[in-house]
Amino acid sequence: MHNFYKLIPHTADLGIEVWADDLTGLYINSARALFDLIVGLNNIEKKEKQIVSADGIDKEDLLISFLNELVFLFATKKFLFSNFQVGEISDTRIRITAEGEKFDPDKHEIIHEIKAATYHDINIEKVNNHYVTRIIFDV
Repeated sequence: MHNFYKLIPHTADLGIEVWADDLTGLYINSARALFDLIVGLNNIEKKEKQIVSADGIDKEDLLISFLNELVFLFATKKFLFSNFQVGEISDTRIRITAEGEKFDPDKHEIIHEIKAATYHDINIEKVNNHYVTRIIFDV
């Protein structure tokens, strides 16, 4: 487990709570948590870079759209990412450079098969000078 998220109990799906010092960090930590849940961050080497962008109507919608774009890239192109550099971010748009590698069944073991990030109880809050969100993944 890492020091930027924790698992939270959820009946049928997979829930996490993510925190960061700022909103940009919250998006990055949420993406890192996603791939930690899929194969473990320590198992992903930085071999390739890819530009990833997403749009949303507000910061919560943007977070879910961003995570689902990453899930889509894993499902369709088998990309695993462990490092993220933000190029552009607002409440409605994010554009990042993601570093990682393609899934290799000889190297990577799937821990959780994540189908999507859901809108269930999504909320981004500022608590004691930190940003916090809870994300429920459909597995």
